[in-house]
Amino acid sequence: MSPHPIMMGTLRLAAAACSLLLASCAAPTAFYRDVDAGMAAGKYGEAIETVRSHREAYGEKSSVLYGLDMGALHHYAGNPDSSSAYLLAAEREIGDLYTKSVSAEALAFVLNDNVLPYDGEDFERVLVNVFLALNFAAKGLPDEALVEARKVDLKLKEYARQYEGKNAYQEDAFARYLSGILYESTGEINDAFIAYTKAYEGYGMYAKTFGTPLPRMVLDDLVRTAGMLTFTEQAERYRELGGAPFDRTMAAQGSLVVIAYAGRGPVKIEERPSVSIADEHGTLHTFQIALPKFVPRFRGNRTYDIRVHRAEDSSEAASARTVLAEDVTAIAGKVLEDRLGLIYLKSGGRALLKFLAAEKAKSAVKKKSGDDGASETSGDRLTNFLSSLAIDLVVGATESADVRTWRTLPAQFQIARVFLPPGTYAVRASADDGGYRITQDSVQIRAGKSTFVLLDDLR
Repeated sequence: MSPHPIMMGTLRLAAAACSLLLASCAAPTAFYRDVDAGMAAGKYGEAIETVRSHREAYGEKSSVLYGLDMGALHHYAGNPDSSSAYLLAAEREIGDLYTKSVSAEALAFVLNDNVLPYDGEDFERVLVNVFLALNFAAKGLPDEALVEARKVDLKLKEYARQYEGKNAYQEDAFARYLSGILYESTGEINDAFIAYTKAYEGYGMYAKTFGTPLPRMVLDDLVRTAGMLTFTEQAERYRELGGAPFDRTMAAQGSLVVIAYAGRGPVKIEERPSVSIADEHGTLHTFQIALPKFVPRFRGNRTYDIRVHRAEDSSEAASARTVLAEDVTAIAGKVLEDRLGLIYLKSGGRALLKFLAAEKAKSAVKKKSGDDGASETSGDRLTNFLSSLAIDLVVGATESADVRTWRTLPAQFQIARVFLPPGTYAVRASADDGGYRITQDSVQIRAGKSTFVLLDDLR
């Protein structure tokens, strides 16, 4: 006996569902388990080779992510030149994607956003320049680092324009603070004071929006630079807010800036709210959307004890504890929230179009089966149910949230800053949970300059 034609159609629809699922889903991410393990163990060479050997898994539509991952891993590995090369290439590609293909957008509206090339979330595009600034700062190139810090400001102004000023992430206080340090290191004290002032204001917004308090050292820097500029009123204001008194002897010192990367950044998962209702003929009617959501991978309050020892006699010269400077997990969640309105609009419109197409297909199936509602049998109802189920599978398979994200980011940037007389020092750092300890010898401090030490603790 030959199969029922409706049942054959059902099987063909199920096969189509599988094909569409494969065609529209994001790049596979299974190899990230090895990347995460390498990062957690500080084995960045292995993590870099894992990413490199899976270059094809990213695909052309996620090639930006490949550059971002390689750039971050080389940064942690202490290869600033390789890191900058990958990050700058990724930034150029993001810029090229800014003018998007109309046909690709149309296809994304019908299928899902995974058919579009990934050009990063707003905070990811900003952090490209933060990493680049730190690469240049670590190499002792403050002018080049400042170019990257200025790009942060330009990007955030553009994003605020696009959101008509209604987005949460309009200022990057950490980048502002880095700018202040860099300006001070180049002797541009007035620009440093302005940058510290904007960092102070930015952290006011950070406290309300992301729960990140003002690092106290910002007040110290405001008092110091205001004092150097003889801005007496401003110096007194920030001293009363908690800043350390202005000490003129500090002009002959240099500063050690410790940046610690704590924990692994958040990842996106997919949520699929849907409603299915069977009518009296056994036909299923399903309305379904798929939404991305950030989930944290690090929730701790880990901090780092920094101890600085003189190279000549190993005596302790200074100590400090890091404080939170940038909560990447909190920013990621808010940035995605800002886009949810657009995502709902696209997903809802796409779901409505698919729902109407599915209903039309189900109606055609019912006509082929000869069902006019008057002579319906239990077999007809079963056929209708299976056919409508297959149609809904096809529709559901084409609906997929874009869960691509820059997975090699840290969860937090922490910072400590101490002023020291010029000389050679050893820097010892340890996490308060005992899981991280490192010593860097021969750290040079120069008068009036800032020396950056970068710590990686991506457990």
